[in-house]
Amino acid sequence: LGLQQELKGTNVVAHLVLPAKTATEIWGKSGVQLSSLDPATVMSTEHCVDAAFAGLELKEQATFPSVEDYQLWLNLEDGRRALYDATQTGMPASRYHLR
Repeated sequence: LGLQQELKGTNVVAHLVLPAKTATEIWGKSGVQLSSLDPATVMSTEHCVDAAFAGLELKEQATFPSVEDYQLWLNLEDGRRALYDATQTGMPASRYHLR
């Protein structure tokens, strides 16, 4: 996300893709066999790549190939920004009774 901000205004796009379980050889290399995963939770690499390109075309800030409700990401981002803004006081929070 920071890289996306740095690239703003240029012709370069950084696209964040966050797949869940994808059928790749990385599973075997990690010590977890693909066959041990619930097949209903594993996306094919073809679907993952197609979703990533579709998300890029939609100008999504981040593409979660298996997440149906993109608003979940937007809510998380809103919460992250609000939390960051709340840290910018220079004082302990009132619940600590230190003021």
